Amino acid sequence: MDPLATPYLDPSFVAEVVARPDILARNAAITRGYHALSEAVAAVLGRADANWLTFGQWASAEARLSMTGEALPRFVRPIVGRDVAEAVGEGNASVFGDVAPLFIAFVRAVRPFADARDPAARDESRRAIDTALASIAWYAPSDDLHRAFAAYTDALVLAAEPGPEAAARRAQRMLVANASIGAHEQLVVDPYVKAAIPGGSVLAMAATARMGILVPEGLLRLNRDVPPPAYLGGPLFPAALTHLSDPEALALAERFGQDPDSAAHSDAPDWEDYLERMGFIFTFLRAYQQHPALFALPPGTPEP
Repeated sequence: MDPLATPYLDPSFVAEVVARPDILARNAAITRGYHALSEAVAAVLGRADANWLTFGQWASAEARLSMTGEALPRFVRPIVGRDVAEAVGEGNASVFGDVAPLFIAFVRAVRPFADARDPAARDESRRAIDTALASIAWYAPSDDLHRAFAAYTDALVLAAEPGPEAAARRAQRMLVANASIGAHEQLVVDPYVKAAIPGGSVLAMAATARMGILVPEGLLRLNRDVPPPAYLGGPLFPAALTHLSDPEALALAERFGQDPDSAAHSDAPDWEDYLERMGFIFTFLRAYQQHPALFALPPGTPEP
């Protein structure tokens, strides 16, 4: 199936999905939407590096565990389970509804450039991309989003350049893009996180201790530093991301309190804290960006 033929490239279809009243059916549709849009973005940017939507489908699948109560300790479920389910469900829908239209606009803008075979056609389509980026900037007045889609565009251009140096630069631009989308998305979801994890209580601490980020190998605990991912067989980061040289990548690491040479202090014991949360997410995105299994639809995702 052509990944660019998905109904999720229609903003009205996305709006209909986000408006569905059943939170579990909506979550299943959103997870599949992340997958479809990830494939559409990969069709133009390539699959060497995961895009933010690729990670988004796994986050949405993990959110389902909170909605069903599976991610909560048994004794907590009857007390806070419904409130958590509603908060996570609303946050899941808010984020997807916020960023999906931007990725749709981006894919439509860059597809002619990705398909172009001669320099003249590329120059013309690059001008169209610049117009589209200006439109995205008007629609979504966020420095993080501006940086993200500019970095994705840089990654698209670098994909045509041969050699390991260009590949490394491209990977770092993808990291900048993914982390910048994450920084924006976590601001959108912040009130829902606070609603799902009411601070200052034993129940909240117990619930937070069970939380994690779902990856193909299982669940990464949020209150621990990001470990070396199994797919790399020992190293913490892919080779292209081991030594950060991109100024914006280094600035993001500093912004979120991360050592550019390690995963020390990437744990987030207080998931309510935006900067702690983003420190974990930045390091997680960096470590898992080239995991090929991330592109697969999370197993067990039901039909909507």
